[in-house]
Amino acid sequence: MVVNADTLFADFPRESRFYTAWEHDFQGIVKNSYEYMIRWDAEKDYWYKQPLPYAAVIDENNRIFVYKRWWSGSNAWESRLHEKISFWIWGHIELEDESNKDLLKDSLIREVEEEVNITDEQIKGTHLLWYINDDSNDVWKVHFGIFYVVRVMTSNVDLLDGELDNGEFLSVEKLEEVVHSWEYDLETWSQIAFPALKEYLI
Repeated sequence: MVVNADTLFADFPRESRFYTAWEHDFQGIVKNSYEYMIRWDAEKDYWYKQPLPYAAVIDENNRIFVYKRWWSGSNAWESRLHEKISFWIWGHIELEDESNKDLLKDSLIREVEEEVNITDEQIKGTHLLWYINDDSNDVWKVHFGIFYVVRVMTSNVDLLDGELDNGEFLSVEKLEEVVHSWEYDLETWSQIAFPALKEYLI
């Protein structure tokens, strides 16, 4: 799935920034203006944005699921994100998601189930909170982040996706140590979104 960048930013200048969902309806623009493009072409076309639903998975103890992305020897498609730390589950929206009642949210739930084996029955609630546009590097220049918090009733996860190396639930305080430590290489969007996630949870 892609959206023409001029359409997405028709009412705002295209710039790297963080948006709140209660102030802006980018979700509505995406749902009314999307089309599909071959993945390889979409990764090189800066005139289009690939909407990516992102989920912070939060357990009943207010802990966030954190994991390490693909190791350097992985066959994962996106080598530019190898060995990055992230606390967001995400995936591209594909043509097969067209049958979903809510194209964005339901595709995200599918990703959560496929990657960490948390089923729809274990999810208490899904809330859209933020958007991120980040044109600072080649990866995110062609993507647009749609950020959700997914509340779950379990702390038991299975890393079903071979592109995920390892993961665990961490408290906000412990995650903050990770975010500010030189020992860990966090993906850009995790860095950008952490202050808002912390404020939401505390």
